[in-house]
Amino acid sequence: MKDQDVRAAVHHKLLKDIHSDPDCIVVDEFSISLGASRADIAVINGVLHGYELKSECDSLERLPLQIEHYSSVMDKVTLVVAEKHLLGALELIPDWWGVKTVSVGPKGAIHIKHTRGEKLNHQHNSLILAQLLWKDECLEMLDRWGCSKGYKSKPRFELWNIVAEKIPVTDLRHEVRTALKKRVDWKIKA
Repeated sequence: MKDQDVRAAVHHKLLKDIHSDPDCIVVDEFSISLGASRADIAVINGVLHGYELKSECDSLERLPLQIEHYSSVMDKVTLVVAEKHLLGALELIPDWWGVKTVSVGPKGAIHIKHTRGEKLNHQHNSLILAQLLWKDECLEMLDRWGCSKGYKSKPRFELWNIVAEKIPVTDLRHEVRTALKKRVDWKIKA
């Protein structure tokens, strides 16, 4: 069982209904912390839900750093993990992360079993959340909050600090999800 097998199974089995929902966006390789980490799959709707996939071919070596990055921006996280990694992963992940185990059936099909439900994260990092935004999204947000004056010519790395400082994290979470859902082109922008 390889990463692409697990990814395909998650898309086909866990996210099948989400893909057909026009109010949801599904993004593979969702960049976090300016590319320091990537969520294997992110679902953006009423919450920002990250999926980290660990197949039999993977190790748990990067998981502690991924936990830190995911926890800074995701409202919910589900770890989809091969059975051989389950016990080690459970020792590392926060209790608010959900867990699904994957295995290969006798005919080669990938089976996904619910192990633990996810809960809401309450430890977001405002600056890392703001860094998910493009410059124009920062400016639009600051304008809506009545605090864009004097910032229009600032580079986005300065705008991230301003957004993180001016907008309370609970509101910022909503603002970021709204901005991400409006995007048409998911390529990197300045």
